[in-house]
Amino acid sequence: MARAITEYDSKRYKAARQELLRDRPMCHWCNRAEATELDHLVPTDEGGTIDEGYVPACKPCNSRRGAIQVNKKTAHRIQNRNQILFDRKIT
Repeated sequence: MARAITEYDSKRYKAARQELLRDRPMCHWCNRAEATELDHLVPTDEGGTIDEGYVPACKPCNSRRGAIQVNKKTAHRIQNRNQILFDRKIT
């Protein structure tokens, strides 16, 4: 089974990434490491695309931001589930 085609596969994304990283910029977030990745300002989970903006980021900063986003989504899902259980008085 082939994986789904995403924004990351588009020529437009690859060109934007190449242009952004061409001059070897510093990471937008920590300003200590050389950027190696394009980081969306609006998380892709929230519908962000390169149209909403992006910045150069190092791998650790981009990964950290991604993990924070996943943790927020997980916490929200658990909170919603617990609220449903509480409302049903099944706790």
